[in-house]
Amino acid sequence: MRSRHLLIASLVARRLARATLVGALLTAATLLGTARAAAQEANSDGSFEVGLWKRLDPRDMLYFPFSITRADAVDHAEGLAGASYDRVFGAWSARVGYRYLWELAPPVDVQPYREHRAVAELFARPWPGARFELLDRTRLELRWVDGVPSWRLRNRLRAGRTIGIRRARSLLPYGSLEATCDSRFRTVNRLRLSFGLAAKLSSRVLLDAYVAEQHDSRGDGAPLQSLGLTLNLTL
Repeated sequence: MRSRHLLIASLVARRLARATLVGALLTAATLLGTARAAAQEANSDGSFEVGLWKRLDPRDMLYFPFSITRADAVDHAEGLAGASYDRVFGAWSARVGYRYLWELAPPVDVQPYREHRAVAELFARPWPGARFELLDRTRLELRWVDGVPSWRLRNRLRAGRTIGIRRARSLLPYGSLEATCDSRFRTVNRLRLSFGLAAKLSSRVLLDAYVAEQHDSRGDGAPLQSLGLTLNLTL
């Protein structure tokens, strides 16, 4: 009798976990759709990214990001490809790499946009492994936009709580705030607020959906409203 009760409880727990995962993903999709509809009359963009991770050993990884971003207001589509080396030092980790950005469909008789970017990042996790996650990322970008050099310093603080489902599956609803200092303006010219949901579907697959609003003190238009989807795959 006891084993039968345990079997029933296990089946119920599995169904609840699946329902939780599906419900969370549907909620994220609804948030993205709502943000997209609201952004149609404003300055907006959308992004899809695939991140490929290759583990070398327990502390070292290679990271290859690929993304497409489209800005509605100026009919601009941009591609990004890059490679990075990532190393973990306990509660700290560091990453160095390179990014190449280019205009996917430049207008006729217009010089296509090109950017080379060297990136160095430092991550700090005060409580590694805890269900409540606090992550601070500081990123230095050395940029050559159409051959003109500049740099940006970006600091992002992200807070979230991990919700375990079963086995390797979990959900992480989070919010983040990022400030950017650009050498071209010599001031903190950009603030970006984001809300998202990261769903760990297995030990190798992580899906992240988010909405964001960006305020630029040197921009001419309304705040930029963004939505994005990132798929991370560990090879």
